[in-house]
Amino acid sequence: MTIKLLFINAVDTTRAIQTLLPPLGLGYLASSLRENFPEDKLQFKIINKDVREEIEKFKPDIAAISSVSQNYQRAVEYAKIAKEYQLPVIIGGIHITVMPSTLTKEMDVAVIGEGEETIVELFRLYKQKRKFIKKDLKKIKGIAFKERNRLVLTPRRELIEPLNKVPLPARDLITIGNPTYMFTSRGCPYRCTFCASSRFWGRVRFFSAEYMVKEIKYLVENYGIDRIDFWDDLFIAHRRRLNDLLPLLKKEKLLGKVSFGCMVRSNLVDEGLAKVLKKMNFTRTSMGLESASPRILEYLKGETINVKNHVNAIRILKKHGIEPSASFIIGSPTETRADILQTLKFIRKSRLRGFDIYVLTPLPGTPVWEYAKSRGLVSEKMDWSRLDVDFYQNHDRAIILSEELSRGEIYRLFLQFKLEQKRRLIIYTLKNPQKIPKYLFGLYKQRLHR
Repeated sequence: MTIKLLFINAVDTTRAIQTLLPPLGLGYLASSLRENFPEDKLQFKIINKDVREEIEKFKPDIAAISSVSQNYQRAVEYAKIAKEYQLPVIIGGIHITVMPSTLTKEMDVAVIGEGEETIVELFRLYKQKRKFIKKDLKKIKGIAFKERNRLVLTPRRELIEPLNKVPLPARDLITIGNPTYMFTSRGCPYRCTFCASSRFWGRVRFFSAEYMVKEIKYLVENYGIDRIDFWDDLFIAHRRRLNDLLPLLKKEKLLGKVSFGCMVRSNLVDEGLAKVLKKMNFTRTSMGLESASPRILEYLKGETINVKNHVNAIRILKKHGIEPSASFIIGSPTETRADILQTLKFIRKSRLRGFDIYVLTPLPGTPVWEYAKSRGLVSEKMDWSRLDVDFYQNHDRAIILSEELSRGEIYRLFLQFKLEQKRRLIIYTLKNPQKIPKYLFGLYKQRLHR
């Protein structure tokens, strides 16, 4: 008998920024099921809209939804629709991992943390019983579910190690364009106050250089890819792996066939790193510089980084022909107008290829969330769409954490950054008309990585 699984990526499809890149996370789940049940007739479909229509057309046996906090309202609605068709509903992603208490009655089970091994056990249970029985769910690690209206959390599942055990994501289920992206690690050795990703993944782990090259080769040979961005929280955290990667790219005759981009941290950028990246054909990097005010930078990123690191990183990367872009955050609780203008002045004087600007958003699971909660600005029953990080679209509803500036003042300052963005875009277009599509993709990449 064929078993059909419908994966639903809960995103706002009216925002191009949310649909620009394929949902590799769901692709990893599908490939894990394929690898563990090779004899079964499994059919998968990954969608991000038209849930009712897709259910009626595809007729799935299980619905599995993934969501971040700002889209959790959508996930709740999708679960209600799936329940109208009496489907078992699995929910996963960062939001439900850090806030399992928001599980609704329409959701049969939540996957807490990374899901490749958990989804396999849940599917095995479904194969046996054709439904999720509470007493059986209690035997599976890393999940949450409701029993008599009470939340049950099973013991946390051990992290997958080595990470190479995870099969390549099922890209045949999603649309792959050029440029595209890969994940080569999970987690980050740092804990920025606003970052939910590092809390989700736990300890940092890395795919090996061999695994990376296998995936790069697959993308080149099967999709004709010649531009790949590594979307790790901090790709350069494992320096030895970088050194191992270079000879493997040469061996597979991939060196020079593909250009790369990645996230770096300014305090880790030095001459040695830049030389290695250049040899591997890295042409672009993104950095979360966040602020040019030393006081605000320390609040956001801790004591391990300073503004001098920012200046040096930009200089070194530019020197080696690697174009740096960056993202910045305004609106911290004690940040003043002068602090914000200090950041804007830094950007204007910098040689950054491009930049993006955000207003500090209290994402669940972070210290910033706890601060917002202490002030009564957020709760478990809030309108989750207020956490939309696109402040330009959401400025009238966004949660303002500043104790120094009003919503209107922050918005007017925000617009000054957007004006500088436009100025830079015009200058870049005039100088490099043939490169503008790639430039825009770089800006989208920064925004999606937040």
